[in-house]
Amino acid sequence: MTARRFFSVIFSVCAVFALLGPAPAVEAAATTETPVMGPSLLTADQLLRWYNSEGYTPRLPNLNNDVRALAQIFIDEGAFEGVRGDTAFVQAVLETGGFFYSDNGQIRPDFNNYGGINAFDGRPKGTTCAAETAPSRCFATPQIGVRNHIHLLRGYADPLTRGLPDRLRMPPSDRIGLAPIWELFGGNSTTGKLIWASAHDYGLRIIALYSEALVLNGARAACLPYFPGSNDTKTGNGYWVAMTDKTLYSFGSAQYHGNALGVNLNKPLINGEALSTGTGYWLLAEDGGVFTFGAAAFYGSMGGVRLNQPINGIERTDNNGGYWLVAFDGGIFSFGNAPFFGSTGALRLNQPVLGMERTASGNGYWLFARDGGIFAFGDAAFYGSLGGQALSAPIVSMQRTATGRGYWMLGADGKVYSFGDATNFGGIEGCANYFFATRLLVTPSGNGYWIATATGSVVAFGDARRLGFPSRVGGIPIALMLAP
Repeated sequence: MTARRFFSVIFSVCAVFALLGPAPAVEAAATTETPVMGPSLLTADQLLRWYNSEGYTPRLPNLNNDVRALAQIFIDEGAFEGVRGDTAFVQAVLETGGFFYSDNGQIRPDFNNYGGINAFDGRPKGTTCAAETAPSRCFATPQIGVRNHIHLLRGYADPLTRGLPDRLRMPPSDRIGLAPIWELFGGNSTTGKLIWASAHDYGLRIIALYSEALVLNGARAACLPYFPGSNDTKTGNGYWVAMTDKTLYSFGSAQYHGNALGVNLNKPLINGEALSTGTGYWLLAEDGGVFTFGAAAFYGSMGGVRLNQPINGIERTDNNGGYWLVAFDGGIFSFGNAPFFGSTGALRLNQPVLGMERTASGNGYWLFARDGGIFAFGDAAFYGSLGGQALSAPIVSMQRTATGRGYWMLGADGKVYSFGDATNFGGIEGCANYFFATRLLVTPSGNGYWIATATGSVVAFGDARRLGFPSRVGGIPIALMLAP
């Protein structure tokens, strides 16, 4: 068994960081569909409720027909490997006829085999475990059976499993990491390789059953970033997602200009900003270091300068000719053609400043604090704040409306607050599968927004187009940047 990876997520007044060990050497594929990897959305009780609603009759002699216990094993083993165990359970229901097992089939009820593993055309019907020939279709315990199933799923979905020790089950070497989404599990699909089953609609059948389970258990649409949806009449052509582990992902029209994996950082990355042209972007470190990619020009940084408080935000000017950096005490540092309109650096704040947003004209900016306090400078108008209110979670992000006559703020719990002419299109509060929200990004029309979450998902609201999110995540999003 591989060593378990423990994820420690720290949410402090300074930032949100993930302590996840070495950064992966491989960029994850993007998907707008249904990832194999990720957290389960359903509990064992919810899976049992769906199973019972389908009218199945279990034959699980090694578990005393306890379907809930089996569902919990799938969830636990899935969490251990980063695989969506609840979806794997649904796949097992499809594979076994609801754990009934046909008497004419290759797999017997006491084989602890829930995925049809080693059951291929031409093999005779199974009888007893003792009578099995290699490769055996029988596993010693239910947990070992599920572990084989989960290891095989991860092998198909995650290229980083190549070379991992103690794998109980792996795909052929030419198919490792080839199918990060369930849609690729049927037939030869677009991979050109047979993944799990020859039926072309195999993956879609799993998704359809899983969707039934989600709907039956009242899952909110906002909690399902990969749930099928139309992009008709939607806006926003692309965006980049920058992560704490130095990786960066591009979606839609956003062109990839590089990441910080090869950069020796003195402090962790904390934010980023893209050129309005889409031809490059800046990434910002906590010590004020600015790193340029693509056509983004370097106008200076605070790297190597002794600061009263760490830097946490960057905002470009309208013509990309400069940028502002903001520190936790609200200190503002202007570079290039960015004018200085004031700061809170000399004020005593109730909570630290976590970022800034420029006005529509570019002749002013707002600073926002962790408690939802708003500080307006230049031609920035004050449309209200959350300062002094009891919040369910700290504020982590802010965006203005297209007109500049309002703004949104995002809480770490995924709740969105609107002010001025900002329309609230919903949030992800109550979606425990995301852990917490990190960034908000408004569509070009101003009639929608995306929310980036700690699990790497990007959830669309209003007229925001569904563009995708990393199918495997090794860090937490620290920047969500719009592409033209």
